[in-house]
Amino acid sequence: MSIRDALTLRDWKGTLADGTPVVLRRPSALDLLEALEVNAKTPERLGAWMVARHLVEDGVPVFASVDEALAADAFMVQRIAQLVEPLYAEGRD
Repeated sequence: MSIRDALTLRDWKGTLADGTPVVLRRPSALDLLEALEVNAKTPERLGAWMVARHLVEDGVPVFASVDEALAADAFMVQRIAQLVEPLYAEGRD
């Protein structure tokens, strides 16, 4: 990770443990505010919210809504959410 990548919101590319490639849009300041709101009001939806908000394919969100992410495979959504969460801490150290 470079500070430039974090500040310019360059997509993060990685893989899940099973080798599935994922592309995640880095969070903006607005994303952080919305994540705090979702966590305060409906913490049980935060993981699906992060996946719906940040998982992209060819620059387009994979899910059109949190409800679509909630309808997807729970374990896959959980694994992807675990990759999104550290992106919110980039640059804090």
